[in-house]
Amino acid sequence: MQKEEVKAFKNELSNYTFYLHQEETLNNSIEFCFHQLSGVRAIDPSKEPIHAMPNKDAEYAIRDKIERYEAKLRLVCDKTTYIKETLDRIETPLREAVIAVYAYHHRIAKEAEKMALSETGLRKRMNKAIEKALID
Repeated sequence: MQKEEVKAFKNELSNYTFYLHQEETLNNSIEFCFHQLSGVRAIDPSKEPIHAMPNKDAEYAIRDKIERYEAKLRLVCDKTTYIKETLDRIETPLREAVIAVYAYHHRIAKEAEKMALSETGLRKRMNKAIEKALID
């Protein structure tokens, strides 16, 4: 039976493209918030404020949103970094097979055929490579 760490890594790897998309989306959201923040002048931006103070409530709301996005981004970046570092410790031909099978959901038979291995042989090699990468 596979070790729990290997199963957990495969599960994370299956979500890898989702994490990359989340990272991009959160970065865009943060950038948009900073753009909004630069435009906070008054309740009605087309009119000059009566006094010199800008609309602080709107500014604080945007800053709170930025903090929430940045916290989510840190979590997602931690996951993608963990996956990248673990994959970097797997030798190249097996790394490509692991990525194809678990991240891009290719059939293991197709990848085994490319490497001139049986499905069982490739599966065992990938599991051992992942286990070794997780230990290192």
